[in-house]
Amino acid sequence: PPASPLFDIKKFTVSGDMRVRPEVRSQTDFGTQTRGTQPGTNDFFVQQWMRLGLNYALSPDVDVFFQPQYAKNYGAGNNTGVGPGCGATICANDPFQSGTGDSLFVRQAFIMVRNVGVQGLDLKLGRQLVVMGNHRLFGHFDWANTGFSHDGITFQYNQPKWEFWGGWLRPMETDFNMGASGVNNANASSFGVVPPGVNQTNNGGWGDSDLYFARLAFKPVAGLAIEPLWVWQNNKARTAGQNAVSPHANGQSRHTVGARVGYRQGIFDGTFEAYRQFGTASSFNPNSAGGLGDNAMDLRIKAMALAAEGGLTFKDMPWSPRVGLEFNYASGDGDANCTSTTTCNGTAGTFENLYPTNHIVMGYADVMGWRNMVAYSGSLQMIPFDNKANHLEFRYWNFRRASTGDNWYRAAQNVYFSAGNAGAVTNRAAHLADEIDVIYTLFFKGGKVAWQTGFSYLMAGSFLDNVAVANNGAGSKAIDQTWGYTQIHVNF
Repeated sequence: PPASPLFDIKKFTVSGDMRVRPEVRSQTDFGTQTRGTQPGTNDFFVQQWMRLGLNYALSPDVDVFFQPQYAKNYGAGNNTGVGPGCGATICANDPFQSGTGDSLFVRQAFIMVRNVGVQGLDLKLGRQLVVMGNHRLFGHFDWANTGFSHDGITFQYNQPKWEFWGGWLRPMETDFNMGASGVNNANASSFGVVPPGVNQTNNGGWGDSDLYFARLAFKPVAGLAIEPLWVWQNNKARTAGQNAVSPHANGQSRHTVGARVGYRQGIFDGTFEAYRQFGTASSFNPNSAGGLGDNAMDLRIKAMALAAEGGLTFKDMPWSPRVGLEFNYASGDGDANCTSTTTCNGTAGTFENLYPTNHIVMGYADVMGWRNMVAYSGSLQMIPFDNKANHLEFRYWNFRRASTGDNWYRAAQNVYFSAGNAGAVTNRAAHLADEIDVIYTLFFKGGKVAWQTGFSYLMAGSFLDNVAVANNGAGSKAIDQTWGYTQIHVNF
């Protein structure tokens, strides 16, 4: 260790995490692509990350934390341009494109200062994770190989029955390709050089998206938590090939207001969340002379989403079963794929999912995001063998579109299937798929090691049958999809 008398080894701590996960997926396109001309859409790959956390306590109220991460994706499909949601270099078989970013990067790097002039007022400066409630709008997205981090300044004021949290953030877009579509290093540069693909004309204001937020959480009575939230996403970056429904779209000023309410008493637990979005957005970013440009702000944002879930836990029964029901809704837009104000009708109605962990709230197979969707779910969770160190879950989902003129968006928020995936005519079928999940988790070695395995079976709906007919002729049917994984997670 350093020889400086300012350094005290007793104030220095080291933590770490490592996860290795093989995944296998069949029929990523549900068998809807033109048969005989496309390669297979089955895939097998291994995702791995390793993190090292370094913390030094300068004083009881001041901590410095640094967490580098190594992330790699081995063997993901690279059928260029094949299948729904494919990018230029990697197919949708890896839905979060987790292997496309830098292998080594900084996940967290911040200074934490507590009791800044006032008891209970804490300040965090630097690269940090932002997690709220059930991860529906903000989460660390650890399921993806890279996840979400934000650069900025946040402050939190804690009192016994309430707390306030707010700040200014920038998604860490300029450093590496994060694990979700639309969050990459193509739309900004830290060296002041206009990056490739950026409109050179009237280019003032391009760069990362700014996020401002304020969240209040209070508990008026035992078991009840109320959490109102306001978020302003001000993104004036200029990147080619985007429109109003691109994830974290350029050329928008979007406000999200709403609240989360949670209640737990006795055998019952429940959560309700509802949000409204308003502001202005750009209909199309053609990156060419004569186009509207991504800062046209020609659309009025009118979107909303809500989620309601509840369950009963019977702790006195063997295996302590919990039975749950859930409903999710997020608005869509009948002109989602418009290219001008003529076809956009002046509004943008697709809900923006922000920076969530959709994997844990929208189905484990990762085919659904909180955008243009209606979903019904039922679940059964248990602790088998009267052993608190394991968990078994069964879940059923029914996925539908809220607007049949809008696309199907997967968990990474990119378009999985376009609304026009049924020939020249818009596919008006609402039913997307049904999903059955089985997940088992076992903790051992004092909770320092966790093994988890899961399997999902997705039954194709009428929307996918229409796509199959459009691509392969009358009488064609979509093919059901399967997905499975097993993973080991070690932490110290």
